[in-house]
Amino acid sequence: MSNFNQICIEILQELRKKDVKTQKQLNQIKLKILNKYKTNGKIDYIPKNADIYFAASEEDRKKFKDLLSLKPVRTISGVAPIALMSEPYPCPHTMKGIGPCTYCPGGPGSPFGDVPQSYTGKEPSTRRSMRNFYDPYLIVFNRLEHYVAMGKVPDKAEIIIQGGTFTFFPKLYQEYFIKYALKAMNDFSRLFFDEDGNIDMVKFKRFFELPRVMSEEDSRIKSIQNKLLRIKHLDLSNLKVKEEIDSILFNSITNKNNNNKGGNFINALQVEQIALRPPMNVEQESAMLFQQKEVEGGGEHGLIYQEQSSSIPPKEKLNVIEIKSNENANMKAVKNIQNKLKSENLTSLSLKQIQKENETSFIRCVGLTIETKSDFGKLYHGNLMLELGCTRVEIGIQSIYDEVLKATNRGNTVQDNIESIRILKDLGFKINAHYMPGLPLTTKEMDLKGLKELFDNPDYGPDMLKIYPCMVMEGTRLYDDWKADRFNPLTTKEAAEIIAESKRFVPEFLRITRIQRDIPTYMTAGGVDRTNLRQYVEKLCKKKGIRCRCIRCREAGINSIHNKKISLKNLRIKVIEYDASHGKEFFIAAEDKETDTLFGYCRLRFPSQFLREEITKDSALIREIHVYSAAVQIGKKSDGSFQHKGIGKKLMAKAEEMAKQNRKDKIVVISGIGAREYFRKLGYELEGPYMTKTL
Repeated sequence: MSNFNQICIEILQELRKKDVKTQKQLNQIKLKILNKYKTNGKIDYIPKNADIYFAASEEDRKKFKDLLSLKPVRTISGVAPIALMSEPYPCPHTMKGIGPCTYCPGGPGSPFGDVPQSYTGKEPSTRRSMRNFYDPYLIVFNRLEHYVAMGKVPDKAEIIIQGGTFTFFPKLYQEYFIKYALKAMNDFSRLFFDEDGNIDMVKFKRFFELPRVMSEEDSRIKSIQNKLLRIKHLDLSNLKVKEEIDSILFNSITNKNNNNKGGNFINALQVEQIALRPPMNVEQESAMLFQQKEVEGGGEHGLIYQEQSSSIPPKEKLNVIEIKSNENANMKAVKNIQNKLKSENLTSLSLKQIQKENETSFIRCVGLTIETKSDFGKLYHGNLMLELGCTRVEIGIQSIYDEVLKATNRGNTVQDNIESIRILKDLGFKINAHYMPGLPLTTKEMDLKGLKELFDNPDYGPDMLKIYPCMVMEGTRLYDDWKADRFNPLTTKEAAEIIAESKRFVPEFLRITRIQRDIPTYMTAGGVDRTNLRQYVEKLCKKKGIRCRCIRCREAGINSIHNKKISLKNLRIKVIEYDASHGKEFFIAAEDKETDTLFGYCRLRFPSQFLREEITKDSALIREIHVYSAAVQIGKKSDGSFQHKGIGKKLMAKAEEMAKQNRKDKIVVISGIGAREYFRKLGYELEGPYMTKTL
């Protein structure tokens, strides 16, 4: 669009004239300006907030940062999450001939194409990974670009490996995947940050070819991917290659013969063929500007987009690839991984070298989460995850009933769940459990009892919880049962009732991180049919007079979005002691009792068993320390945030004090790679994968 930059400039001019505070007001200005540039009565392209942000001067970027910065919740908990998907790879139960879980979509040769196990290819993180050929280097660069485009500096990042099959991959592939995810953070830091830790916007815009128009998006993406794949294996710390790097990155050189070598491990045409929800046309996008609706309770953003039924493609018209899951598809997926490991330059830099650099990089990995199943979350897998730098493990518990796990072909038992949780806690990991109400053989009463047992039974005692009501999707065994009237999924109302009632007894040391999977509802045949189930539950709780006191409902960042007047004046340290997984847990909270606000906490554990040489019988584990607030850059302070105000030091001091009182002489911290420098300042040293201190 020849007038694209001019449109952005005129929008900025209007912003300078008026006191614009809401997205609705901004959208009105957009449409006013756009009406002047209609082609044949139509608007060619609506500038996004990021487009306006990049067209602005440095002064305007500072002035309108909050207005043009979208999705504040992305970093409101203090870190910038980066979700990655590894390549389609068969579940080991499938390889053994058992088959996947009856409700599980996706996987190699699924009706949705070759997509990661348990996903459909339509989820935001899946689409991003597919678009980047499941290359961790490309995915992380892409996500960091998005954060900067939203006006954020993602210097404290958390990597989340989704899909549940990562621990099934060969060890060499796991190391490769984490290595290049971290290298992307290190390289992004070297390329776009100055010595003071500020983003060099000139370099950033030149490399990412911004601002851009929608019609040029495909070529822009290919150009960026080609540039990145040419530097992926280079050591950017080597000054000898600096001139070559500058030539590659900042002169927009495109290598047409590259063919995504080293990154394209599945056929690019196949990626395009896999069913993706059609993008909105300009008319739909224009309409969406005024379909924002305030939601009582605010949900995650305080705003939601109301999905119009006319924009949802009918199920019978979904463009899925009809491929039956078979042995050939599984073997092809395994072969792809083998070929990848042969083609990649795996010896250029070691994982430990890259981890060491990330400790002081401008963008640091302060947490690494890996999803898995309990039968692949035992001691061997835990030790390997420690080597990778993992700090949190998400385990698909799904049910507390053996008969349900057996009926759904889960492949593990209740005892596997319990054993895995205990082992991983005693290694220092945080535990995020997944639970699925509405599975076959369960009743609403059984589901409510199951959720309550997760909280009350010390054999479980997870630190976090994701609640995923069972949904029916084509291509699964459960779909066949549903079509034959052998299974009835929970309705939206029923699922909301169960979750709302469970909030009556949620302990305050647990965080409910998600309610409902991010699979689009138009992909489901039965089950919950609303995308904003959490907001539905919040309204139901309000109606019933149920007050949830989980961490997420009390954390400072979320409370600040809801306009609560909170400050550190009334901060106090509170300790909750409880038994969990045969060990002793202490939840040390920094909170304001008057506003019921949680600023941060520390999880201190006296382990039940000593599984590594770093963890002695006189050791205490710190499994997590977190300060909740809008993210603030490392080494800087902000009046509007509670980070870097000494809360973390107070929590650590309390943990050390309690360890001494209980005759423990050593603290062992499971630390994110990028958080090691923080603990060094407190007197801790690296020992194996942990930061330790003798008291």
